[in-house]
Amino acid sequence: MLLASPPAPPSTLVSRLLRSVRRGWLVVAVALAVLMITALALLDENREFEAALEALARQQQLLALVLSDELGARLAAVRRDALLVADEVSAGHEPAAGLRRAYPSIEVRPASEGAPSLPPPRSLSVRVPSSEGRTVSLTVPVAWLMAPSTRIERPDELLVLVRPPGEALWQAADGRQIESAPLERAIAEGRETAWIERDDATRLGLPPRRAVVGVESTDTGPLGLWTTAVVASASQERDRWERARGRILLGVLLPSALIVAFGVTALRRQRRELELQKQLALAAQVRESDERLSRAIRAATTGTLAMGIAHEISTPLGVILGRTEQLEGRLRDDDKSARALRVISDQAGRISQVVRGFLDLARGASPSLRPVDPGDVAHGALHLVEHRFRAARVVLVSDIDEDLPTLAGDLRLLEHAIVNLLLNACEASAEGAGVELSVRAAGAGVDFLVEDRGVGIRPEDVARATEPFFTTKPAGSGLGLAITHEIVAIHRGTLSLEPRAGGGTSARLHLPAATNEPPDA
Repeated sequence: MLLASPPAPPSTLVSRLLRSVRRGWLVVAVALAVLMITALALLDENREFEAALEALARQQQLLALVLSDELGARLAAVRRDALLVADEVSAGHEPAAGLRRAYPSIEVRPASEGAPSLPPPRSLSVRVPSSEGRTVSLTVPVAWLMAPSTRIERPDELLVLVRPPGEALWQAADGRQIESAPLERAIAEGRETAWIERDDATRLGLPPRRAVVGVESTDTGPLGLWTTAVVASASQERDRWERARGRILLGVLLPSALIVAFGVTALRRQRRELELQKQLALAAQVRESDERLSRAIRAATTGTLAMGIAHEISTPLGVILGRTEQLEGRLRDDDKSARALRVISDQAGRISQVVRGFLDLARGASPSLRPVDPGDVAHGALHLVEHRFRAARVVLVSDIDEDLPTLAGDLRLLEHAIVNLLLNACEASAEGAGVELSVRAAGAGVDFLVEDRGVGIRPEDVARATEPFFTTKPAGSGLGLAITHEIVAIHRGTLSLEPRAGGGTSARLHLPAATNEPPDA
C-alpha cells in the first residue's frame, strides 16, 4: 500500500542555539566595529596633535633664532663698551659717566687675576678681554639684556631662558636661575626642538601640561657661546585635542548607542515575529500531519480494498483463461476465431500478471526483477494506450533510440508506469494536439520523457502531484502518479514533473541500467 512518509522531527534546540550564536557574533562584530572606528579616529586625531606640537616647536625655534640674534647684538654693544672702558683706563682716565650709569659695576683687572666679585641680584657679569692684557668685567642688568624676551613672554604660556657660556643654570628674565635636564639633553644631542613633559614644565613655572622648546645658540666671539631657549606650553593644543577627542567620542558613541537601541528593538521585534512564525509553522505542521495521517488511513483502506478486489478478480480471470483454452481446441479450423481467442488469452494473462504485481507491491514484497529492454517497455505501453488516443483524437508520437542499456525490473509494472504518464498527457491535451514519448540513454540509465502541450501543471502543484489522492481533475482518483512514483521508487529510479515553456507538462522517468546487484524493493 502507498503511505506518506512522516515528517522529520524539528530540531528546536539546535536552531535556537544557532540563532543565539549568530546574534552573539553579530553583537561582538558591531562592538568590534565601533571600537575599531573609535580607535582609528583617536589615532588620527593623536597624529594631528603630534603634528601640531611639532609645528609649535618649530615656531619656538624660529623665535629663539630671532631672540638669539638680538642677544648677540646687545652682547656686541657690551663688548664695545668694555673696550672703551679699557681704553679710558689705559689713558689714565675714569670710565665715562654714561658707562657708569649703564653698568652697575665696572671692574678692570689683569687677565692673570681670578674671577670678578659676584654680580648683584638680577644681573650678569660679562668679562671682555682687552688688548693690553686686562679683563674688563661689566655687570649687565638682566632686564636690559633680555629686554626683547620680556616683551614676548606670556605668564603660564611662554618662557624665554638664556644660558651664559660656561654656566650650568639658565637665566630667566625675572632673575630666576633654573636648572633643566631636558634642555641639557637637547643641547647635548644637537637638537633644535624638544618636548618637555608636564613635571619638567611645572618646574619651569608653566602649567602641568606638555611643553615644547626651541633652542638656538649664538657665538659672540670673545664673549663665548650663548644659548637661547624659548619654552611654550602646549596647553591650548592639549585642550583642543581633548575637545576634539570628546567630539569624536560623542560622534561615535552616540550613533552607536542609537544603533544598538534600534538593533535591540529590531531584535525584540524579530524575536516576536519568529515566535509567531514558529507558532504558525507548528500549526501548519500539525495540519499537514493530520492531512498525511488522513491520507495514510485512506491509502491503507484503499490498499486493503484493492487487495480484496484483486483477489476476487483472480478467480474470474482463471475461469476466462480456462474457457479460452477449451475453445481454442474446438476452433482450430477457424483462423479468425482462433486469433481472437489468443488475443483474449494474452490480455487476460496480462491482467493476471498486473494484478499479481500489485498484490506483491501492496504486501511489501519485492517485484520480480528480470532483464528488461526499454524498447519493449515503451512499445508495450504504446500498444496499450493507442485506442485511448484514437478515441480522444490526440496524436501520439514516439521516438525510441536503439542500443539502449538493459534495465532490471518488472516489465508489466514499468509498462503500467509509462501508461499512467501517457494517459495523463492524453487527458490534459485538447483534440488535435500531440503527445510525444521519447526514450533516450542518459548517463548510466534510460530516460522516458512524456511531453504534452496541454494546460500544464502549476509550479505549486509539482511537489504534491505524486501524493496519494491529490488530483486537479474533477473526476480523478489521485492514484495514477502516486502508483507511478512508487513503481519508479522500487526500481531505484526518479520521477520529475515540470511545466514546459509555451504550455504543457514534461514528465521525465529515469531508470538506472541493470547491474550485478539487484535493486532494493
